[in-house]
Amino acid sequence: RRQRLAARPRGVSAPPTYARAPRLQTDRLSLRPPRAQAAGAYRDVYADGAASAFYGGPLPEHRAWMRLAADIGHWSLRGFGVFALVHRGETVGGCGLHHPQGWPSHELTWWLTPGARGAGLAREASEAVLDWARDALGWTAVATHMKDDDLQARRLAERLGFALHRRETFPDGVARDVLRRPLGAVGGASA
Repeated sequence: RRQRLAARPRGVSAPPTYARAPRLQTDRLSLRPPRAQAAGAYRDVYADGAASAFYGGPLPEHRAWMRLAADIGHWSLRGFGVFALVHRGETVGGCGLHHPQGWPSHELTWWLTPGARGAGLAREASEAVLDWARDALGWTAVATHMKDDDLQARRLAERLGFALHRRETFPDGVARDVLRRPLGAVGGASA
């Protein structure tokens, strides 16, 4: 005999899932939820000590794969996450919104494979994600967390309109600057 599952109460939406994650498009990039095919890009960036220094790297391939799995799972747990960046049919990085358990806030994060750097792709992807956070999620501001020596990322954050909001020690024991960017209202009006 089959058991019947109780119907979801009215007014209660289904929990967010990876399957319902959006796909975004810019002039040069497709932003989509990461999938197994992105494993090579994760491997490449986390194997590169310079590229992954601010993300705990370099990491062996199996730990890079675990980062990919965590990014996939984040979509189901939080309803938002990191997008895989696809340029000319190849995954070249990641960009999105991340909020690890116990951390003080969500943050905009991005990374690119070594061969994709210097072409403005991180900025293009970040602008698309910020627009999505405002338009689809209804967020009025986004933060990003900066280690003191991550000067290249800080410069990009400042070009994107982020400014110092506060200094905080994170659960991993590292003090970081929390930069914040207000998001204009839907339709382009200032917040």
